[in-house]
Order: sequence, then structure tokens, then C-alpha cells
Amino acid sequence: MPPYKISPPINCDLDFSRDGVIGKLAIITGGASGIGEAYVRLFKEASQFSPSGKIHYVIANAGFTKADRTFTFDGPGNEPEKPDLRIIDVNLKGALYTAKLAMHYFISQNGTEPQSDQEDTCLVFISSGAGFLDVPRSPEYSSTNRVNVIAPWYIRTSILSQEQFDKVEKSGVEFATAKDAGECALRVLSDTSINGRTLFVCARKWAPRGYIDLHIEDYPESSLLQEMQEDQMRNAPVELGLFP
Repeated sequence: MPPYKISPPINCDLDFSRDGVIGKLAIITGGASGIGEAYVRLFKEASQFSPSGKIHYVIANAGFTKADRTFTFDGPGNEPEKPDLRIIDVNLKGALYTAKLAMHYFISQNGTEPQSDQEDTCLVFISSGAGFLDVPRSPEYSSTNRVNVIAPWYIRTSILSQEQFDKVEKSGVEFATAKDAGECALRVLSDTSINGRTLFVCARKWAPRGYIDLHIEDYPESSLLQEMQEDQMRNAPVELGLFP
């Protein structure tokens, strides 16, 4: 895959190409329920297991949330309790382990130098709208989701109780769907031109297909931030590859 280049937002109104994923093998973490279950089901409908045994796609989807205890006050005169950081262990460390394994096998299959005939591979991180939208009183969960990924809005899964989802829905919030999240994942996997983007799986009132490119990677409205980003990468440009 070529280095990332500044590009316009992805047109999310296009169908994904089933031909692009036929015969490909995917590994999906956290695929037992909820959004991951939808990814697994839709992927099986769109492709066959790889006859070569190679891994083509990895979707890092494992994650959960709980009450955030890092910034709670344990009371005057009390010793602060050690916070439960399982969110960090699963959502952040788990994603890093997945990325490490994915890159190891991708490079083992295709070599350390780009080749014109190499098989397409793709690593997708499943994040959350909480990765770029303010979520009061949940800094742990938000901090584990700030990456360029597929970022879902509220979707009824097992990550929260149905009572919690009911409360959100009764407040007037329109949910996204697991099916649209799966369609979004297949669009990313089947389109090799998509690289380094954040796609937001959202309510259909915001996008007719249930996902949209919010175009938040390249700081399009701020020449100063764009200059800072370019300077940040100047001494280690992506063109040098993984093994400069």
C-alpha cells in the first residue's frame, strides 16, 4: 500500500465491491456479539475462506466499557483506591497486541519491500464516536479510542445494558445499526484506495448509508495545525517505510 497522502473525504454513498473480498481470510477480535458479530456474519456472506491460508484482513474489534473510577474522589481522609484499568488493558493494549500480530503476519506474507504483485492486506481498528466527541466523566474510554478507524455511534450491543440504551433512546437520540457498521467495514476492506481515514458509523439522519467520512484527519480548516502535523513527521516521513 502506498504512503498516506492528504485526500478528500471518502464518498460513502458507493456500494462496496464484493469481488474485492471474495476468497479473502479475515480475523476479527471480539466477534462473539454485537458489532463484531455483524462483521463476522456479513463477511461470511461476502467471501470464502482463503484457499492459500493467508491472512488478508484483521479487524481489532474487542472492547468494552464500565464505570470510570480514575477521576472519582474517594472521600476526605481516605486513601485513594487503585483504579480498575481493564478498559485500558482491553481497548488499548489489546488493540496494540492485535496490531503487532497483524503487521507481523502481513509482512511475513508480503516481504519487507512493496511489490506490485503482493496481496492486499488491511488492518482496521474499531473505535467509537467517543474517540473524537466529548464524553463527560469517561476519560478512560475516550482515551482508548483516539485512532483513525471505524468509529461507531450508539448501537445496541452488549457493551451497555438494554436499560442504559433505552434511557439514551428515550432522550431523543437516534441510534446507528450493526448492519451499517458491517457494511462500513466491508467498504473499507474492499476499497484499496481507503487508507488512514476515520469513518463514523452514525444514525441515518446524518448519512443515507449509516456511515460517513467526517474528514477530521488532515485539519482542512487550519493551515497552522496542518503545518504542525507536517513538521511532526518531517524527521521520520512515512515514505521511509516500516524499516528505514
